[in-house]
Amino acid sequence: MNTKWRLILDDKCNGYYNMAVDEAILYFYPEFKVPTLRIYGWHEPFISIGYNQDAPGVLKPKINIPFVRRLTGGAAILHNREITYSITCSLADLNLPCEVKKSYEVLNSFIKEFYRKLGFKAEFVKDAFPERLERRENFCYTSCEYFDFVINGKKIGGNAQRRRKNLIFQHGSIPQELDFTLIEDSINNTEQLCLKTTFLDELLPNGRTDFREIADTFYKAFESVFDIKFDPGRLSAKERQHSYCLMETKYTTKDWNLKKIHKLRILDEISS
Repeated sequence: MNTKWRLILDDKCNGYYNMAVDEAILYFYPEFKVPTLRIYGWHEPFISIGYNQDAPGVLKPKINIPFVRRLTGGAAILHNREITYSITCSLADLNLPCEVKKSYEVLNSFIKEFYRKLGFKAEFVKDAFPERLERRENFCYTSCEYFDFVINGKKIGGNAQRRRKNLIFQHGSIPQELDFTLIEDSINNTEQLCLKTTFLDELLPNGRTDFREIADTFYKAFESVFDIKFDPGRLSAKERQHSYCLMETKYTTKDWNLKKIHKLRILDEISS
């Protein structure tokens, strides 16, 4: 198992840049073989839609919020005040099992530990509410998959993964706060969200959470669960240059964001 990992504590950026950087790290993993946890945020409200979603069918007409299509599947998210992460690694980097669902469960165990450190009992949907499984909705935080998390009966956040052979890419979000009105005004079929999903500021008794404090708790949970040590890092010159190229040629284009694309060369979707 690779016990040395790169930790990138990134700034709050726009959605095009965030998705481009995640893909650039993934693209250069076979060359650098540096497993990476990246934690980042969003400097303004921004929607990401799942790789297989139809943007006109998911988003309200004439919305004023920018959106971007993700590499991963699943449903739309309105990113705003939240902790977002991406993991790029091989199975060997964490000694993960080869079986897809089992490896996904093991990988997500650090998120359960993160919630425990905050004082919550988080459960997988498959254990707490199996009757909700595979409930498909436009909005990620109300769709339920096996290894999504629920706290106090409500789903919190979401995670999605792609993999090819032994290479894993996973990213996800943990909301500090949710603007239910803004979500309902932007994404179709998102009524009564307050009954279905929750967020950190609602759960924690001391109110408004701090981005950097939550980020520190998050990566420390990863270290403790997987017995690894992070080295603070940054993008390489190649990764940064490729990020800008991806922004210009892919993530800011209508061709990528509006069309349903059926083939993806980088990775194959396995879960969301």
